[in-house]
Amino acid sequence: MSNVFRPALVIAVAVLTLGAAGCGSSDKKSSSTTSTTSPAASGTTAAGPTSTAASGGSDSITIQNFKFSPEPLSVNQGSKVTVAILDDGVPHSVTADDGSFDTGIFMKSNGPKTITVSKGGTIKYHCQVHSFMKGTISVS
Repeated sequence: MSNVFRPALVIAVAVLTLGAAGCGSSDKKSSSTTSTTSPAASGTTAAGPTSTAASGGSDSITIQNFKFSPEPLSVNQGSKVTVAILDDGVPHSVTADDGSFDTGIFMKSNGPKTITVSKGGTIKYHCQVHSFMKGTISVS
């Protein structure tokens, strides 16, 4: 009778393996439940509760329909930028291509997150989960 269950077991293992592969990037730099501290972000992620709004209020990035807005964002060096997911229902991140900041992967339910833009110039960023999502911050 064990031969009857073998195909079902093989299918179950394949489904679990493919499901885990689709979520493979979520194992790195995932956010904690209540903090925006990211140990791998070179000290540029603001530490503090996620409910604290960034000073200046207008320095923010929203994520909706798999797009970052505004694009590009213009801020002053040292600005804190609030990152919020509006309605996508899937996890996202705002991760600098050069590693200077990273929200970690998070959902709307455990955001918003805050990053600190500590260097000047043009900083390109992306979503770790959706590589086609790209944005730019112009820092003066």
